[in-house]
Amino acid sequence: MDEPNFPHVVPSFTVDAVEPLRDFYIEQLGFAHMMGIVGKDGKLDTAIVVRDGMTVMIGRAEKPAPGTELTPKYDRTVDLYFYVRDVDAYHAEIAARGVAIVDALTTHWWGDRSFRVKDPYGYSISFAQTVAEFNPPADVKAM
Repeated sequence: MDEPNFPHVVPSFTVDAVEPLRDFYIEQLGFAHMMGIVGKDGKLDTAIVVRDGMTVMIGRAEKPAPGTELTPKYDRTVDLYFYVRDVDAYHAEIAARGVAIVDALTTHWWGDRSFRVKDPYGYSISFAQTVAEFNPPADVKAM
């Protein structure tokens, strides 16, 4: 059997309203709408957005639940780290859209060049490309 052509891990967020997060991914990060399911109230219950092999699922909580609100009362404990083909070009693309960059585009000692943004729900999203060899500084014990 052939290996399926899909990402190995797909983050899935449960939020109080799908549209703000879906719109951020589409309008600000350049993802495309792959599919959505509309609830009886006319609002999205589920949406899937995609871009260059990255996939994000977004679902609406069936009832109000802590941690699903648009304005989080605390820092989120899950960060996303997506690899892209050309991090410099992607950085320029979303910066031109006016997306606030939380951590500047930087080449790190572990070999990745990355930058970080936050979505409307407070989740950190890093975009990276491996551009160099792993080269830890002397004070870092690597295994």
